[in-house]
Parts: sequence; C-alpha cells; structure tokens
Amino acid sequence: MAIWIAACACLLTCLILLQLGELLTRRRRRLRERLRMAASQGAPGGAPGAPGAPGSNPLMAVRRRRLTLPVIPGLGAVFGRRHLDRIRANLAKAGIPLKPEELAGIAAVAGLLGAGTGMLSPGRMLAAIALGIAGLLLPGLWVNQAKRRRAARLEAQLVDSLTLIANSMRAGHSFMQALEVASRDMAAPLAPELARTLKETRLGLSLDEAFASLVKRFDSRDLDLVVTGVLIQRQVGGNLAQVLDNIASTVEKRIKSRAKVRALTAQGRMSAWVISALPFGLSALIFTLYPDFGRVMLVNPLGIAMLAGAAALLVAGIFVIRKMVSIDV
Repeated sequence: MAIWIAACACLLTCLILLQLGELLTRRRRRLRERLRMAASQGAPGGAPGAPGAPGSNPLMAVRRRRLTLPVIPGLGAVFGRRHLDRIRANLAKAGIPLKPEELAGIAAVAGLLGAGTGMLSPGRMLAAIALGIAGLLLPGLWVNQAKRRRAARLEAQLVDSLTLIANSMRAGHSFMQALEVASRDMAAPLAPELARTLKETRLGLSLDEAFASLVKRFDSRDLDLVVTGVLIQRQVGGNLAQVLDNIASTVEKRIKSRAKVRALTAQGRMSAWVISALPFGLSALIFTLYPDFGRVMLVNPLGIAMLAGAAALLVAGIFVIRKMVSIDV
C-alpha cells in the first residue's frame, strides 16, 4: 500500500509542478502569441477575420475568462497531432470550452483519485486498477455524452428553424436575412451557431465554406442533410423555400421514426443495462458479505481464468445486444 500511495503522490506532484510551470509561463507565451499575430497582421493572402488578416484586431479582442484547469503540456508530441485534433473536434462538437491538454489533465486527476479510492477498499490492487482505469475513461465518456445531447437538441430545433426560414423567404427576405431572423428567434445551440455562420460570411468566407464549418461543429446527420440540400439548390437553382419545406418534412419523419424505434427497442436496451450491471453488483455483494469466499477467485488460477472468461462473455453479450437494438434510421 505504501508503494501505491508513494506513486500516487509522485504523479500528483508532477501534475502540480506542470500546472505551476503553465501558470508561470502563460503570460510570456500569450505576449509572444500576440506579437506574432500583430507582426503577421496585414500579410498578403490572409483571410479576412483570421488571425493576422486585414480587418481583424487580435490585440483588442475580448476573450471570455473562465476557470483555469490543470493541463498536461506536450500532449501532441506524445499522442500525435492527429489524435489531438480529433479530441479538439469532439470538444467543439460537445460545446465544452476546454483544451485537449485540460481534458487530459482532468482524466489524469480522475484516474489518480480513482486509484487512491481503490487503495482504501478491501481488494486494494484490483480495485485501484479498476477505479483508476474508470477515472481515466470517464472524461471521454462525458464528452461523448455531451456531444450526443447537443446534437439531439439541435435536431429538435431543425424543423422549426427550417419552417421559419422558408416562411421568411416567402415574406420577401433573402436567404441570408432569413438566417439572421432564425439566429435571433431560435434558442441555443442553433441560434449562436447560425450567428457565427453569418459572421463568417461577412468576414469573407463563402457560404459553402461557412456551412461546411457549421457541419463540422455538430455530429448530426440531419444537419448534414439540410446543408447538402441548400448547397445543391444554390448550384442548380429552384425554389429554396419549397426545398426547405421538403427537407423539414423529411427531418420530421426521421425524428418520428427514431422515436418509434427507441420505443420498440426499449426492452432490449434495458436488458443490456441489467446484464451489464448484474455481475458487478453481485461481485460487490459477495466481496462485501463474504470476502474470504470472493478472494478465492482472485488467488486461485482457475478462479482468475473463470473471471477472465466471464468478462469476455459479458463484453461479447453487450456487443451483440447493442447491435441488435441499434437500428439506423
């Protein structure tokens, strides 16, 4: 136990030292970044509104302050720039204002807390490993859940927003004016994203590029369908208001079909949750009431093999059930 406590204390000390280094060098790095942006301001070929482009003033930009979280510097060199960009894209889709380094710092702290909590339980080694791994995986699961919820909130607003845009165009507004009306009348998360899209077009981006950026900020196939329909109509022509009405009808039917599928597969999904939680609940009960009886499974080679086989069968069963109840609409 002393070795585990010393290892956790060492890792926690390293995180504190890294955070202190981040705090001490932040002002210098921010000043260096601003000087670089100011030196590149007005450079030829820069896109308007981008850092260093004409018409932008990064030195006077007001940034919203938020709570500073512990970070792990040099994460890109360890995991690779591509993996870091994927984490950054998932955070943007989830609407979480965090950096990948901060998310890694949260995961490290959660893993240490889980391992430290596991050392206080009867089965120290196994509990520390299990809770440490769970702490490391928990922030990623949180980001994925937030990403799905944000996409679901957006898809719930799509039908009303498309109807509003189509009616605004029938009333005499242009497509950009109709988007501005929707950005004022709709709620988050759609309204601020439409406002950002309009701002990007005013800063010089084409509508195709602005809509492509909008699609990348959400994990929604319905939004992809809407953007694809609008871009195709801009190329081939036609009545855009009627196109938006048809897309709204299609999206509404997809939402109703998904709700019907979820209702029909509710029993299978509940069975998956019960089957997944039952072995862990039974193990906790056995180790709490009869620790000597449960410890045999961790000491005897046959017991360890049986636990490994049960874990493999459990994962296979969960995978099969999820495939059976996951119906793409």
